[in-house]
Amino acid sequence: MTAATRTVSLEETLLEPPALPPPPTRHALLAILIALAALLHVGTIGSGDLYSQTEGQYAGAAREMVETHQWLLPTNDGIPRLQKPPLLYWLIIISFKLFGINEAAARLPVAIAVVASVALIFLIGEKLTDYWRGFIAGLIYLSFCGTFLLARIVMPEPLVSAFIASAIFCAVCGYQRRRHRHAWFAAFWICSAFACLTKGLLGVVYPAAILVLLSMFYREARLRYRALLRWQYVAMFLLIVAPWHLWAQWHFPGYFRYLVSSEWWGHLRGLSDDTHDYKGMPAYQFLLMHLAWWFPWSIALLPGVIFAWRRLMRPHDVNFADALLLCWMAVVFVPLLFLGQRQDYYSMSMWSVVALWAVVVWDRMPQKLRAAGAIAVALAGIMSAAEAFFLVGAARPLNANWGTMDARWTAWRALHEMPMSAWLVIRPVLATTGISLVLLSLVALYFIFKRREKLAAIALAAAMVPGGLSMIEGVARTAPYFSLADVARFLNPRLESGGDAIFEGPFDDSSSLVFYLNRKFLLVDQNLQKAAPIGRPPTDIFVNEQAVLEKWAGPYAVYLIVEQSRADYWKQLLISRFHIYHQVTTSGTYVVLGNQL
Repeated sequence: MTAATRTVSLEETLLEPPALPPPPTRHALLAILIALAALLHVGTIGSGDLYSQTEGQYAGAAREMVETHQWLLPTNDGIPRLQKPPLLYWLIIISFKLFGINEAAARLPVAIAVVASVALIFLIGEKLTDYWRGFIAGLIYLSFCGTFLLARIVMPEPLVSAFIASAIFCAVCGYQRRRHRHAWFAAFWICSAFACLTKGLLGVVYPAAILVLLSMFYREARLRYRALLRWQYVAMFLLIVAPWHLWAQWHFPGYFRYLVSSEWWGHLRGLSDDTHDYKGMPAYQFLLMHLAWWFPWSIALLPGVIFAWRRLMRPHDVNFADALLLCWMAVVFVPLLFLGQRQDYYSMSMWSVVALWAVVVWDRMPQKLRAAGAIAVALAGIMSAAEAFFLVGAARPLNANWGTMDARWTAWRALHEMPMSAWLVIRPVLATTGISLVLLSLVALYFIFKRREKLAAIALAAAMVPGGLSMIEGVARTAPYFSLADVARFLNPRLESGGDAIFEGPFDDSSSLVFYLNRKFLLVDQNLQKAAPIGRPPTDIFVNEQAVLEKWAGPYAVYLIVEQSRADYWKQLLISRFHIYHQVTTSGTYVVLGNQL
């Protein structure tokens, strides 16, 4: 009896091995991961008010675009806001149209972007190794402390991170499969174009730099990725990205010059957009912040990174999958560390690859070092619980020179200025986090000794879920110290028949009023050019102290929002002029003064 044979081509053997249908376990793991991401991020979008700074800027601009029907021009309090492309604004507008103008609708696009990132992490991990690695990587990403906090802020970074991850996924699929390669490479350029419409030029610079760096080390990658340079792909990219930028330049002639000088060149040099002051944090703080954002995995993997780095990196045996992860991290993190503005949230474009790399490290770590990492996480939990019960009461206001730091340092300053009653809100967060870390780290330690590494990783990831949900609740409860939502709710019924709301302070600090206040507000003694670097802002919203005093003497209601530290100054000024001073309400560190009871 003779058995029939078939000649297998080189292409079928090396480039396109026959794909077996995925097992039901794979589908179940992907469904679990997506459901968990949706529960943690979509399910919590209604918790808490929107903060000032980025949340107020993006949600407020989207609200004004809906009300004015100016779909191409984002504005804050009538001031053109062209610093970033409009895709995030458009997605928020769609959410507003579907679900109404509220906090949950404003956060929905970012929450969906996080869910998409988790699914892409799974798919990339599956392509590079297997679906179990993708599943564990997705859990690690969801359990990052930074994912619970930064990834739910209304800002472009979570969205552009999802687009960059999708571009890399398309590049990996095009590399591995000759069939439909043109479609995958076209999808790469489309995802990069959407990333550019979200954040700017980095949306294509990052994916392109990753593939260029990878091609320098792998000849096969160089040969296959050469097809990405076809003019059809570039033309499609430009057709998506160029129209809005051309429109912006047509209506605001200085737009391209501002984009090049401030947004691109200024950021590369580590300068602010307008004043050219250095804004980035020192390198050591930048690194320490990432130890916090990647907690608990930054602690769990630290013993292996320090004591077994050769086993983890395998410098003499780096395969394509390892090289892709290393190139991705290097392209994003190294320039941030040594060039440009060191802002912690700028690195979110690489958090997905950090999760994928963490799985590799966890798999390659010796058992003793895995146990040491789990013990270190448990000790961190004990410290967190001790902080909750013994050390929170020691918090005191700090007097520091905060300089020109960004919103995160402004928030940190506000934390230290909170009264003890507000600090009590933080105690359940620390206690819940500490207890869950201790208990589930012990479970992980048990699985490590049983040589069940996957279950141990799942236990460590699960340890952050109760603490992460508590963090979200803590952020919601401390909103009065970072948001003017309560002030706007107080003023809206009182300004229905006329009057003015006036804010003293940087325009960025008042951005939550753009979303919550039902009318435009005025700004006292602010730099018009700094508040509106592009275009012609409505000059009537910028007033000086003399104009405030004139309005105060008028027949209409005037409400002045100032920091508590400035309340005495305004009290003396108003009493000396009018003998009238009403402090009508307070919210966080702000006081509202009125000329009427």
